[in-house]
Amino acid sequence: MKTLQDPKQLDSAIKNLEEIQLKFNKNKPLIFLDFDGTLAPIVENHEDAGMDDETREIVKQLSNKYAIAVVSGRGLSDVRNKVGLSDIYYAGSHGFEIAGPNNFEKDNEEAKKMLPVFTQIEQTLRQELNKIDGVRFERKKFTLAIHYRQVAEEKISEFHNIIENVVENYPDLHKGDGKKVVEIKPNIDWHKGKAVNFLRKELSTHKNPFSIYLGDDTTDEDAFREMENGIGILVGEHGNDSYADYRIENIEEVKQCLSALL
Repeated sequence: MKTLQDPKQLDSAIKNLEEIQLKFNKNKPLIFLDFDGTLAPIVENHEDAGMDDETREIVKQLSNKYAIAVVSGRGLSDVRNKVGLSDIYYAGSHGFEIAGPNNFEKDNEEAKKMLPVFTQIEQTLRQELNKIDGVRFERKKFTLAIHYRQVAEEKISEFHNIIENVVENYPDLHKGDGKKVVEIKPNIDWHKGKAVNFLRKELSTHKNPFSIYLGDDTTDEDAFREMENGIGILVGEHGNDSYADYRIENIEEVKQCLSALL
């Protein structure tokens, strides 16, 4: 069973590439990648985020050898457009909507029932948060992200209080926190880790296929926890303990690590 560790105590994936390569050589792994903070830098405006050509080419080459899925908090269509590769799988909205090659599509059925509720809470939150400058909304199919990277420090507590007070009136939804973003999600037992397990069954005939997951945020911890037969690699840190096995510092080291697996 995976245990939480202080990220500063995690071994460097870069310094242990030979060990990771040996595990890859013994197995036919599945590769799962977060997007923001892992494949693309985190930026002030989430709309401006993007992969560079070098990273995209590395992922493309890896997809010729391994099954790959990008698992993101972004909406499905958004992350597909940002990555721009047609022969890999995508899990958007923290795994509530999944798609892949050959017109493969899978939406969470329980989440579908909550679409009208998201319209209601978005309208309410836009009205309540209108008085705070710097708030940016990102509506996805099954989640609502509210970014506060540009909110003044003295307004952040008020920002969180408003959201918590509104969400209390919607028992079918719950609030999650990420890096300078609050995510409103369906209050059902589904997250990135569940999506990864669903994709593992879809992408492999093995009961428990060897897998690797790279991610940088607290929402990726659900996926790290599922890497019993695999490797979790934390990119940077997110202020909490982690279920990851290794750590790398930044996106440049992500590219170095992935290139070593080609």
